[in-house]
Amino acid sequence: MVEEVSNAGNESRAQESRDEILQAATALFARRGFHETSMAEVAREAGVSKALIFWHFKTKEELFFAVLARLLEPYVIDFAEERSALDEKTQILKLIEAYLSFVRDHADSIRFFVAQLLRSEKPSPALNNQVLALYEGYRALLTDLIQHAQDDGLCSRRLDAANTAAFLLSTLNGLLISYLFLGNQALSLEGMMGMLGDWLFGGMA
Repeated sequence: MVEEVSNAGNESRAQESRDEILQAATALFARRGFHETSMAEVAREAGVSKALIFWHFKTKEELFFAVLARLLEPYVIDFAEERSALDEKTQILKLIEAYLSFVRDHADSIRFFVAQLLRSEKPSPALNNQVLALYEGYRALLTDLIQHAQDDGLCSRRLDAANTAAFLLSTLNGLLISYLFLGNQALSLEGMMGMLGDWLFGGMA
C-alpha cells in the first residue's frame, strides 16, 4: 500500500513537471521561435533542470511536437454523440461558434502557429500537415452540413455548398487575423454569430 501511494505521488510530480515544461516551451517557442529557443532557456523558464527536460523529451524536436499536440487538442471538434439529435442548421451554427470561441479563448495558441509559420523559411512539414488536416476536416464537415441544409430548405442556395463553405471560412480566418491584431474589441461572439447566421439562413425556415 505504501509503495502504491509512493508511485502515485511520483507519477503526479512527473506529470506536473511535464506540464510546467510544456507551458514554458509554449511561451518561448511563440515568443522566440523554435530555432532561437534553447533547452537551457526552457529549463530556466520552467524552473527545472535541463536533465529533467531530457528525461521527459529526448530532443528539442520531440518537445516541440509535444507542444504542438497540446495546442491542437482544442481544435478537435467531435459532434458524434449529438449530431443525430440536431438539424444541420444547428450543427453549422455550433461549428461557427466553436471556431469563434476558440479564437477568442486561445489567442496564444494561434499566435504560436502564426509565429512558427512566419519565422521559418521552410515551415515544418509535420506542423503544416497537422494544421492542414484539421482545417480540411473542418472544411469538409462544414461543406457537407451546408449541402444537407440546402437540400432540406434550411439554408440559402445562393452559392453551392463548397463555395459557401469557402467564403464562410475566409470570413472566419479574417476574424482570426483581426482578433490577433486588435484584441477583444475585434471579436464579439454574439454579433458575429448573428451576422453569419443571417447570411446563411436569413429568410429561410
